[in-house]
Amino acid sequence: MVPRVAGSNPVCRPIFTSMFRSTVIVIYLLIGFPTVSFGFSYVAGKIPVHEHLNLSYGEHPDHLLDVVTSPKCEESAVVIFVHGGSWRWGKKDYHRTIGRQLARRGILFVTVNYRLFPKVRFPVFPQDIAKSVKWVIENVVKFGGDPDKIFLMGHSAGAHSVSLVGLDSQYLKKHGGNLKWIRGVIPIACPFLFEPSKEFLYRELFPEGIELDRLMPMNLAKAENSPPFLIMHGLFDPLIPKEQAFEFARKIIGAGGSAKVRLYSSHGHFSLIRRTTSWHIWPQPLLRDLISFINSES
Repeated sequence: MVPRVAGSNPVCRPIFTSMFRSTVIVIYLLIGFPTVSFGFSYVAGKIPVHEHLNLSYGEHPDHLLDVVTSPKCEESAVVIFVHGGSWRWGKKDYHRTIGRQLARRGILFVTVNYRLFPKVRFPVFPQDIAKSVKWVIENVVKFGGDPDKIFLMGHSAGAHSVSLVGLDSQYLKKHGGNLKWIRGVIPIACPFLFEPSKEFLYRELFPEGIELDRLMPMNLAKAENSPPFLIMHGLFDPLIPKEQAFEFARKIIGAGGSAKVRLYSSHGHFSLIRRTTSWHIWPQPLLRDLISFINSES
């Protein structure tokens, strides 16, 4: 199947699942049972967070990023987050919430703006992300991060870009780097394969005649020396079939790489990223999976 639009239409959670979860949480609160899970979040919430906003990583006005750190970030792993929005919309500011959750747990967070259509077309998007990686490597020490522990993370269109940067060495080579700069890639609801000519939003966004082998992460999954992948996908994503996530993981593993798929049973395309505002709230499956992956690979 070909996905519709990467990052366009909201997806609601199933009502009964949400009601069930809400009921369980209320009961647990009343009886005071899950002290470990809530205690973990409460303690982390006491740690102060410092946000450094609108730092320039390039020559264009859209080359801006935010750094979220805390006193717990000392030579810590670094997550560079890239927003979605069909390469047309979105901005870095929406995602500092997850940065606060990670920073309080000793993981430095960077959220990035990049140039969007119609100002630019592909391949500018992954090129801008590679430029931000170079900036982070050169500057992150002063904020408490370790330049040897860089992770790329993105949602939807942003997941497509970080996957390309993590698979195709051409982007980092322009900045004197290679795929070894990246410790891991975390695509959320990623369109690993689609046909731009059949999508009305993409027909002008991707140049005609462009090589699909260099455009689609699915076709690059056999790349050598690719970093480990943690693939996060919603079971009820109507835009991008969950089968794509598993197929991509199989190709990475078949090429000798490492890939894990985490399929979240009550989420769609957009609810996964909306849920980042409450990843710190019990039962914390997304936050735990993310932190576990980062710790295991860094």
